[in-house]
Amino acid sequence: MIDMHSHILPGLDDGAADWEQAIAMARHALADGITEMVCTPHWVLGKYDNARETILARFAEFETRLAAERIPLTIHPGAELRIDVSLPERLRAGELLTLNNGSGYLLLELPEEMLPDNLHDFFWGLQIQGFRLILSHVERNPVLREDPQRLFDWVENGILAQITAASLSEGFSAEIAEFARFLLEHRLAQMLVTDTHSLSMRKPQLSEACRAVDELLGPGAATRMVCDTPRCILRGEPLPAVVPLPLEGPRQRKRSALWSFLRKGTA
Repeated sequence: MIDMHSHILPGLDDGAADWEQAIAMARHALADGITEMVCTPHWVLGKYDNARETILARFAEFETRLAAERIPLTIHPGAELRIDVSLPERLRAGELLTLNNGSGYLLLELPEEMLPDNLHDFFWGLQIQGFRLILSHVERNPVLREDPQRLFDWVENGILAQITAASLSEGFSAEIAEFARFLLEHRLAQMLVTDTHSLSMRKPQLSEACRAVDELLGPGAATRMVCDTPRCILRGEPLPAVVPLPLEGPRQRKRSALWSFLRKGTA
């Protein structure tokens, strides 16, 4: 399996605190069946200023340490970029990392409090620059849970989305778990990732969530999310167009009723 989203590089953000933790996370990932992992430390302007060269230097040291420990985990460089108006210019200047340092794919993190009305234009501007966009942990965004049509429109326009493995288990609330399944059913998420930060905060494991995906969508669905699609992205290859399923209908009404119940239960 290939994990496309991790905070395993130590000392760069709120992920692994030191090399000991990073090595322990790598061992845990291998034990779960993860053979490759993309290291995606946060880039958040003014908070985590992890420029391209900073990440690549820490990444190279991690490769050396994995080899010294004889841990056969293949790693790839990357970053999780928080949405910011300066992103296009910083990317043009080569300051920030794409996934696998040159694939052309960007991992973007949406703000949680609100989504700007002009996000469609912002995404389009990056796309016409030649970048392919991936949105992280969409199931955990409260604005998208209230208005999933926004994600539907973005996916229709070629944007990909990730779901965090822990969202399909007991890692988050019942509302988030239900929304994650809703997104999967409507083809609105194409990758399953760990978004691991430590062995206590979203462990580096995918196997349990893969079983849940196959139960929901049928055998082979999880393989596409953790092997086939990630492999194409790491190679910088285009993916087939995604055709999401319409959000209207009995299933949507059932979901709305369940959400109303959940909100009352947590109020």
